Amino acid sequence: MTASARRERIRLILRQTLDQQFDDSRGYLDAKHSKWQPSGPWRTLFEEYSTWDSATQFNQELYLALRGQFRDDLIREILLAAAGLKVSRLSLKERKIASLRVHIEQHGLQIVTSENQWIPLLDFGKGGWANRGVRGAESGDPNAIRNVYIASDTALAETAKLLDEAGEDNLFGALLGIPACCREAFDRFKPLAAAKQYDFVPHVLGNTGGAPPFDWRLNYTAQYFGCSLLSFFPCSFRCPSAAAVSDRALRLVADCDPAWLNRVVKLQQANVLYTENSGLHLFRARLDNGRITYGPQDLQSTEPNELADLLRRGDWLDVGDVHAVQVYRGTTKIADLSGKDAHMCVFH
Repeated sequence: MTASARRERIRLILRQTLDQQFDDSRGYLDAKHSKWQPSGPWRTLFEEYSTWDSATQFNQELYLALRGQFRDDLIREILLAAAGLKVSRLSLKERKIASLRVHIEQHGLQIVTSENQWIPLLDFGKGGWANRGVRGAESGDPNAIRNVYIASDTALAETAKLLDEAGEDNLFGALLGIPACCREAFDRFKPLAAAKQYDFVPHVLGNTGGAPPFDWRLNYTAQYFGCSLLSFFPCSFRCPSAAAVSDRALRLVADCDPAWLNRVVKLQQANVLYTENSGLHLFRARLDNGRITYGPQDLQSTEPNELADLLRRGDWLDVGDVHAVQVYRGTTKIADLSGKDAHMCVFH
């Protein structure tokens, strides 16, 4: 059975089960056929190219309860789940799960956790970020984390957990609100990303047509410096479907807190030099005629290393294309970063 046929088989079984068990409390009834019709994350699961509901109110009270206790990207995911737009998956230590449970259950959300724990396998040079993990952590290990599935009802959370643990990435991604084109790209890029540190940035950039700058709303690399608008790798930095998801997240942030909005937009509009093993380096300076002029205050690196020191000795970048970057100090070229490992993600 092909992967596509298997997905359709799973969808059919799930839909039949839901038709039998759900009433109009989790969707709406078709007046002609009296059939349960999916809405919210159920709709994105069953309708391949569906989009998020547009009329959504975000929970500022929940935001205020979470602010200061969780990172911005985690808060974004919790609030999107609370709005009924998607299922959210977080990876947290036990003490954080206990704290989170108190807050979200007070606001009618449901939480399901994985039985298995795992240890994050930190990416090299990326400031403590982990795109991979090692399964089988021992009980009581203070570094162990669990996957946490948050949704508006238990059936959604349990279904997400089931699909995730079964390795059904495409269907699980649908519940996470990931557009179909981005889920398909994930399947294509996954073997290539797995050969290194499971980071998709170079493949997304390679799939992005045209000259930079790209759509700043899709600057997923901003996550390495605090928070981005997306929880997934877009298929390209020009994807209109992913941009629509970003717009919903942007509205959420704007509704909750103007200061949060200001932080996020500044990060999203920054330019990022990505390397596989020598860190990511963010420039809060715009591209102008193929050149990014910057001062020390404009540069932020995920880790202090040789490349970070080299960039601080420079004051402008010559961006011939996204893979051809040269570092200058005045009229003197001090480094040529062109090659397979350096990727310039330009959004501003």
